[in-house]
Amino acid sequence: NKIYIIAEIGVNHNGDINLAKKLIIAAKNSGADAVKFQNFTADSLTTKNSKKAPYQIKNTKNNETQYKMLKKLELKKKDYIYLKKFSKKNKIDFISSIFDEESVNFLAKQLKIKYLKIPSGEITNFLVLRKLQKISNKIILSTGMANTKEIIEAINIISKKKIYKYQKRKVFISNKKLHRKIKNKITVLHCVTDYPVEDKYANLSAIEQLRNSLNLNVGYSDHTKGILAPLIAVSKGAKIIEKHFTLNNKLAGPDHKASLEPNSFSKMVKYIRLFEIMNGSGNKELQKCERKNIDIARKSIVAKKFINKNDYFSFDNLTTKRPGNGINPMKIKKIVNRKSKKNFQPDELIKI
Repeated sequence: NKIYIIAEIGVNHNGDINLAKKLIIAAKNSGADAVKFQNFTADSLTTKNSKKAPYQIKNTKNNETQYKMLKKLELKKKDYIYLKKFSKKNKIDFISSIFDEESVNFLAKQLKIKYLKIPSGEITNFLVLRKLQKISNKIILSTGMANTKEIIEAINIISKKKIYKYQKRKVFISNKKLHRKIKNKITVLHCVTDYPVEDKYANLSAIEQLRNSLNLNVGYSDHTKGILAPLIAVSKGAKIIEKHFTLNNKLAGPDHKASLEPNSFSKMVKYIRLFEIMNGSGNKELQKCERKNIDIARKSIVAKKFINKNDYFSFDNLTTKRPGNGINPMKIKKIVNRKSKKNFQPDELIKI
């Protein structure tokens, strides 16, 4: 039941493998279970004239094309191979987002990474989704900008068959046998695609809606400021938390300002782990720490007034008082109308 916490390095390495290594070590020291990168080339991701997003212009203070920005943030295949080995050496999982068919082949077959992440922008990319039909790796599907219908269409394509159908704004599982096969393969992340996301748009209740309608593991990819949203997300059932990670919010690059620095990330991890402890088993039952307080806090059946031997017990001569080491008050109806075998003083525990 441990919540899987991902430090989203993304492009915060700024195309520098040494900075990427520092980020991996810092993420490990901050308590993350995994680091996540983004496997892309500018040539396969965007056209030469594609514009930057408004947040990218604001954060980089540069109005260059998206292509030029991304070109400076690329890593080579050999870098990913090296960083996966470096992550393994530092005992932290290495995962990555896919943006094209080639990255699916590279990450799934050559690097054999634990999870393939489908970023929000690729949820309508039929070519990439179709490519995932042939791989056995676990998949994390991020759902920023998507509605429920688009989410189930993406899952149906990945699964090759129509597991879900969508009618009258409701989701129905139409292939239960195949659904069981994907239940441990696909995790769906609630996400809102903006950087940073204003609190009023976080829509964290969607986590419960996704979990209940899809009957899959769900998680949360967070773009809000601070650490409150991930903590609310785990209380709503998120099994994966992904948060952008940087060494310094002041570094140049599009995502640093919407990322957590190590101290804040550590605090988030600390509170999530505390939540796991406090959340417990989910079964309402006597806790070990409560046992010592039962006799003190609960009551027993006692004599309300003097009771003579051979008197009949009744609601008039019985009452309940602490301590709770006598007869449980829930059994009083079984005692009423029985004959007393001895004298009882007021407040004396009844014994039969």
